[in-house]
Amino acid sequence: MVALVARSHSSTAAAALIAALSGLAVVCLYLGAGVLVAGWSVSGFLVRLSVDIVGYVLGMIGLVIAFVGLPIAIFLRFDLLAPLVILVLVILGWLIVGAVQGILSLQTIFGLALYVTYLSPLALVLYAIFGGSEYLLQTRRDSR
Repeated sequence: MVALVARSHSSTAAAALIAALSGLAVVCLYLGAGVLVAGWSVSGFLVRLSVDIVGYVLGMIGLVIAFVGLPIAIFLRFDLLAPLVILVLVILGWLIVGAVQGILSLQTIFGLALYVTYLSPLALVLYAIFGGSEYLLQTRRDSR
């Protein structure tokens, strides 16, 4: 436990706050770009608003915050790079898939972002596997 405290840069609360704010910033950028670039209609959305849609939107926002914020929090708290590398690889991978298929444009980026969000639970599992492996390797190395 002493090695964990000595290695951490931020407290858990500070890391969680920074991670949550980073995730919220990504959500705000996505929504702002959707309104400004893709021409989304806010009034059209509000007209169709229901309890189901509110639940869906809140769930998607939670997934995005977890997908983006968790690797940041893990890095700030435990100095683990594996989850950040996975985050970058997933984002670049989806952009490359879109470019190779010839569908990458300002309009289709929003659809690709939805695919990333839908598959984010898989990325969360990868964060746990690779981040946990890196943590175990670091603690074994530090204990020697």
